[in-house]
Amino acid sequence: MTPQPAPSPAALAEAIRLRQAGDAAGALALAEAHAAPDEAGAPFLAIAGLAALELGEGLRALAHLEPLARLRPEDRGVRADLAKALLAAGRAEDALRLAEGAPEPDLARIEAWIRTERGQHREAVAAYARVLTAEPGDAASWNNLGNIHAAAGRFDPAIAALEQAITHQPDAVAIYLNLADVLRRADRGAARLKVARDAAALAPGDRTVQTELAMALAHNELLDEAIAVLEAAVARWPDFGESHLELGRLYEATNRTADLAAFLAGLDPAACPPEVAFLHAWLAQREGRFADAARHAEAIPPTIHPVRREALIGNIAERLGDAPRAFAAFAAMNAAAMAEAPPQRGPSFRAALEAESARWTPAWAAAWAPPLAPDPARPDPVFLVGFPRSGTTLLDTMLMGLPELCVLEEQPMVTEVARLLGSEDPAALTGSQCAELREAYFASARAHGWDGTRWLVDKHPLNMARVPLIHRLFPKARFILAERHPADVVLSCFMANFTLNHAMRSFTDLEEAARTYDAVFTAWHRALALLPVEARAVRYERLVENPRAELQPLVEWLGLAWNDRLLAHEETARTRSRVRTASYAQIGERLYTRARGRWERYAEQLAPVMPLLAPWIARMGYDG
Repeated sequence: MTPQPAPSPAALAEAIRLRQAGDAAGALALAEAHAAPDEAGAPFLAIAGLAALELGEGLRALAHLEPLARLRPEDRGVRADLAKALLAAGRAEDALRLAEGAPEPDLARIEAWIRTERGQHREAVAAYARVLTAEPGDAASWNNLGNIHAAAGRFDPAIAALEQAITHQPDAVAIYLNLADVLRRADRGAARLKVARDAAALAPGDRTVQTELAMALAHNELLDEAIAVLEAAVARWPDFGESHLELGRLYEATNRTADLAAFLAGLDPAACPPEVAFLHAWLAQREGRFADAARHAEAIPPTIHPVRREALIGNIAERLGDAPRAFAAFAAMNAAAMAEAPPQRGPSFRAALEAESARWTPAWAAAWAPPLAPDPARPDPVFLVGFPRSGTTLLDTMLMGLPELCVLEEQPMVTEVARLLGSEDPAALTGSQCAELREAYFASARAHGWDGTRWLVDKHPLNMARVPLIHRLFPKARFILAERHPADVVLSCFMANFTLNHAMRSFTDLEEAARTYDAVFTAWHRALALLPVEARAVRYERLVENPRAELQPLVEWLGLAWNDRLLAHEETARTRSRVRTASYAQIGERLYTRARGRWERYAEQLAPVMPLLAPWIARMGYDG
């Protein structure tokens, strides 16, 4: 065989120059003309392989990098390039074999990427750990590690990793947005807003950043500021996008229906993508045009988040009396919500409550220390409770009409006290411990809007599952229980688009919702049987039928004088801060009875859970 002439140094220099100049195609053509599976041709094999990778031609890169790897089996850089080529050529398994366990950061990154794509999060985390041991300043790997932790619902390590990424690359706006999204999912509103403000300072001209800033403001109940940011974004970027959708949703969520109508009227229909149907459906529903709403809803494209889309479709179908369509939409809404929720760690809300309330026995109650003496200058709070969707929001809005009361809606005072208590049994608390926890409760109430003078009404539905703790701290506390037909309550919880915290996950499945109802009311009645608790029920069905007749005895029980403002709930709803519950759209309406007995239209769907609910239906005295 005639020996090939040695490649000229000039050709090699030119190939290097072409690649450095960004001419990957020119570099590839020149390198391939001189590449050969020997030491003389090896530099050209390397250039050709890398140029082909830059051009996205994995198979062509392999044709050069495989012989190069045989020539230089100990060259770690060549191994990493070969693994990249294998991955680009669709041979992920071969790339993983080459990269698995390798300490070299380039190979470890490839393993981490493959493991992540396969959902092998533990192995991916281990691979990124090797990368970051070798290169602790690699912001991209910190970012990817944070995203892996976030996908698994491990929010604390996700936040820590993303903060490291920002530390090493403080100008990377995308990382700020990743961190803000994790903080959103972790329900850490203040931290999310700080990150969003930082991103906005870094990239004030970025539309996505401005939209995130607005949603972070909304997360913190700074709704006027959020709307102002979105209105500015819409004016700056008039082509329809996420900022338009979020502005329309905030108009709707704050009951600014006229603003939503004006906003939509000002859009050019020809220039709007299909996503605008989402807002038209909301407006039509709020204006009572349900046939129009259904037409718009069916046109909503899958690019709208399925939780939002299916919740809207379900509510419209419900108002049109189409129970099968509505139930199917709400089932799809719940499935979509659970699909993106982090895995549940530990027992469910129901299981934890059942385990806790099983300890509430007569012997346990008899062993309680003497109660804490009440404070004559500061009466124990009134606790407005009830299973979610029992009418607590309507009732708290009515009670806001009494000037002697300061009503706080779903604020975390009891949750914060329970966190301070930890696993300790309330029955074992000493008097000084009770006093400290009382002060912590009232301090939290002040931080969340209590004026410190009026009688505090703490409205939080599922505080009915915490009666022993509340009674231990506030032995003279009064409990107002909002009652509603159990089947209507469970159905309404299944239909509600709740934020999925630990308790609200229970309502994404109809059977679990019914079992949770049973567990909560079992705990409530067990506590009332064991402890001298002052409690009075207000029935939703009677409240909407004849509010004065239902409220008058309650007002007398509280020792207060009747005030006609109790019946002006529509006016109160317009002046109160944003309603934080799923009832925000209904609370400003005239009293209506359409939700009474709604469960009967869904008898077929509810049939599997009626054996769980029937004892409670009978106990409360409902007919069926």
